Amino acid sequence: MKDKAVDPAALGAEVSEARRQLAGEVKSRQSVIKPLDQVLRALKDPHRNAVALHEATQHLEAPPPELDLPGNYRKVVPQLRALADANIAELEFTFARDLRAAFDEQGVKLSGPPTELVAELFVIRPDLRQRQVQITFSRQPVTKGAVKLDVDRVLGAYQRAHKEICERNVDDAELLKELYEAYTRTLKLTGKQPGARAVIVDCYRELVLVRQPLSFRRTPSKASFVDYPKAHFAYDMLQLRRRHNLIHEGHRLNLGTATIDIGADTTRAMFLATSATEGQFIRDLYFTAEKGK
Repeated sequence: MKDKAVDPAALGAEVSEARRQLAGEVKSRQSVIKPLDQVLRALKDPHRNAVALHEATQHLEAPPPELDLPGNYRKVVPQLRALADANIAELEFTFARDLRAAFDEQGVKLSGPPTELVAELFVIRPDLRQRQVQITFSRQPVTKGAVKLDVDRVLGAYQRAHKEICERNVDDAELLKELYEAYTRTLKLTGKQPGARAVIVDCYRELVLVRQPLSFRRTPSKASFVDYPKAHFAYDMLQLRRRHNLIHEGHRLNLGTATIDIGADTTRAMFLATSATEGQFIRDLYFTAEKGK
């Protein structure tokens, strides 16, 4: 009896499916084998390779669900995590120590834990896992992107931010005049009467426009636009309050705090610092006439 003829096309489809399944297994296994190799290299010097050990362990903590894992896998991975965390904590301490020494040489004292250092009004947050540092004032970033995890670069970034924000020549009277104009413009746009509360975010937006030079007003362009970052505004507001200089032509500047739910909405509230780590979410800005004026 003659065998039934084999269909090459159908057979090819079966072979392709078998190959696909096996290739998928290879890919799944490789997704675990690769970080295991990285761990083996990192374990030769866990302290120096703490970040690499942490990154590899992160991958091992989320293996493909379909993969049949070795019996000791679930036991080993938490031990690797503990080892990586311990060594990163040590690196955070040594980096903070070196950073403190560098700042001390410039006459600036760093306080706070290694993960959140305070330099005057600025907060410096090293992140060894991401190999970068973030510098903020009033919860606003003061650098263009994160700074590389390098003591000299962090010090340089801080010095530039301090100069750009804290060493500007600001005329309090002129600033209050501009802010009052921005406030009245906001009231007109919203149809409110003088003395009414205006959303501080809207007033800030109008203030940026009020501060533009005549060249921009005549011919608006990116080249003639003068930026006024939120960090600069927050610092100027802090200085006005510290100097108790809040009156413009008989009108007192007032700030209204935001409720918890509104505070998280950056379109309706703004955080204004009172120190490096403290401050308030402000929702409203308004001017009221002083009594007897």
